[in-house]
Amino acid sequence: MNSEEFDKAIKILQPYAIRNQYYAISQLILTILMLYFGILLSYYSILNSTFWILVVSIPITVAFMCRSYVIEHDCGHQSYFRSANLNDLTGNIIGFGIMIPYSMWKFIHNSHHMHVGNLDKRNFNPEVWTMTITEFRNATKIKRTLYRIMRSRFARLIIVPTINYGLVFRLIHPNFNKKAIFSVLIHNILYLLLFWLIISKIGFLSVFIIYFLPLILFFAIAAFTFYGQHQFEDTYWRADAEWNWKEATMYGASDLQSPVWFRWLIGNVVCHTAHHIHFQVPFYRLHEAQKALNNEFHFKRISITEVWHLLGLGLWDEEKQKLVPIKNASK
Repeated sequence: MNSEEFDKAIKILQPYAIRNQYYAISQLILTILMLYFGILLSYYSILNSTFWILVVSIPITVAFMCRSYVIEHDCGHQSYFRSANLNDLTGNIIGFGIMIPYSMWKFIHNSHHMHVGNLDKRNFNPEVWTMTITEFRNATKIKRTLYRIMRSRFARLIIVPTINYGLVFRLIHPNFNKKAIFSVLIHNILYLLLFWLIISKIGFLSVFIIYFLPLILFFAIAAFTFYGQHQFEDTYWRADAEWNWKEATMYGASDLQSPVWFRWLIGNVVCHTAHHIHFQVPFYRLHEAQKALNNEFHFKRISITEVWHLLGLGLWDEEKQKLVPIKNASK
């Protein structure tokens, strides 16, 4: 790939990098109202022992947790509002409701964009833990076992994202900048006070059903989507000496073919090639931007139903330049 192709892609996407402030405001208000409506409806259900309402309230909460992440994501890229200060304020407010500290998330997500597909900078890139076949063969038995567990479908969708978002996002990493560190500390203090107060009033089980269960389901949806965006058979991984950022950006992300309802749920971020090439395109223009891009380029298209199969791939084969099943390490 040459720079001309990347520049051409940027030129195609540039007309879609236009923010609609009125739409952004309306979506922000709707998302906040519906998220806390779902939470309060679940509380009403438990308070009055009308548990059938949970069948409605929990999906509402999950859906608007997903939409909250979409808004926080765009704020982090400064593509939601024109004002940087307004993006940061909105990101902090909307991120609090889904336990993702904004400045910390912004830091690690930008690291992901800057180092995507670089095998030698995986410690800077918060990508799904991916080992090469050689690394797996040379690893200790304990590490190989842990890796197999981590890459299993259940762990990948439930255990790992819950640990990552629920626990790891509460910790400070040496690579964090000052804003990220401050963000984590402030959020931790506020969460401790808030949950201590609420749990002391209504009990842990109620809080789990009302808030933590929807949060875990949201984490699972996020993990499923993110996996399909980068963990496909012929994705892009290269050693630093061979790594090319523009090439990784264009061919290390997929165009995840999804039904309209799922695209709405996760804010068109399934159109991930367009997003990585031009992250100033707001989420509500990504689908049309990706279609325009596909008219000129051939990018990896994956059906959302294929992601379950892709979850069976676990190691990067440096010789074949492909993501392969872990069992291939024994061949």
